[in-house]
Parts: sequence; C-alpha cells; structure tokens
Amino acid sequence: MITDQIAAVRQELLQRPAGLVRHVERVLDEAIPLAALWGADKERVELSVWGHDLFRAKSPTEQLRLAKEVGVEIDEDAKAYPILLHGPIAATVLRERFRLTDEEALMAVRDHTSGLDQMSLLAKILLIADKIEKRKRQGAPELADVRQLARRDLDTAILCWSDWRWATEAREGYRIQASHWRARQHWVEEHHAEIGMPPRATGRAFAAAARREGLAPSRE
Repeated sequence: MITDQIAAVRQELLQRPAGLVRHVERVLDEAIPLAALWGADKERVELSVWGHDLFRAKSPTEQLRLAKEVGVEIDEDAKAYPILLHGPIAATVLRERFRLTDEEALMAVRDHTSGLDQMSLLAKILLIADKIEKRKRQGAPELADVRQLARRDLDTAILCWSDWRWATEAREGYRIQASHWRARQHWVEEHHAEIGMPPRATGRAFAAAARREGLAPSRE
C-alpha cells in the first residue's frame, strides 16, 4: 500500500520543474539516513519527502488561488508570503486526491516550512532534511553545522536552524512569521527544561534578583 502511494506521489512530483525535482532528491538523500539513525519508518519518511513540495513551484497568485480552492486557511503571514501555503496545500491534496490517511505524514508535509511547537519524529526529520540539503548548505555554510548537529541531537538542530532563520530574516528585513515564532519559543522552553535551566526571567524579576544579591542591574 505505502509503496504504491510513494510511486504515485513520486510520479506526480516528477512532472514538476527539474530544479524542484533535484531539490526533493537532495532532501531524500538527507532524510533517509536520518530516518535510519533515529529509528523512523523509512517508507513513511520517503512518502513525506516526495509529497512536501508538490506545489512549491507555483506563483504567489497561484498559491493563494489554490489555497482558497482546497480550503486552506490564509492568515496574515500567508497573505504577505504566499509561499508559506505550499505545505498546507500539498497536505490537503495528498489527503483528498491521493487518499493518504497517515496523519503524521500529512502533518509533516503541512508544517515542513516553519515547523510546529509539537512535532512527530517524522515531521522533525522532514523539516531539517529540507533545510540542510546540499544546495542550501552551499548558499549558507552555517547549515553544515546544523547538519552535523542533527546526527547527534535532532531537537537542538531544529532550534539552531530556527535561530539562524530568525537572524537571517531580521537582517534582511523580512516579516517574522507568527506561528514559527511561537514554535521557536516552545522549542527554547523545551531545551531549557532538558538542560535544567530555570524559566526565563522577566526584566523586573532579573532586576529584583540582582538587588537581592547586592548587584546593580545594568541600565544599558
């Protein structure tokens, strides 16, 4: 069953522009070894990889039209950057046209662009593989470090990628996607909990703690 689904989705993807097909093949080159390393089902990962960018090559106008056509919500971020819609559109089409019923695979496809606060292992692998494929590493050498980290700590690799994305978008003047920012905040909190750090203090709490210790908080 899943092999037939993979074949059908792959055949659909192969009808897309050659550059996009090569990108998906490079994502697969990253995703399958990660699946083996972290104990994910390789066929489900492969299915998600072939499906995640089915509508990536569409123009912004087409993204908006397709989203309305298939019933995908268009929030303010998507209005500003319609490319954010290609994952949700693909997930909807995979469910309705290709009869995919694997909810984890569908959610991985839906949220692969920016992530979500709670993600399955499959979704984490698809997200990070999509960001660290060879061509993207050539354009941003910092992603090579993220790739190495993903082989040791998948969650921290995603957090580091998110920090890189945030810094890059801030530097280049892009709008920060609200849902991605919320997810990043959750990832930070999870990371702090894992390494035993206390919750992040507010500025007022920090100043009060400094006074208790006889320290003058900086005014800079």
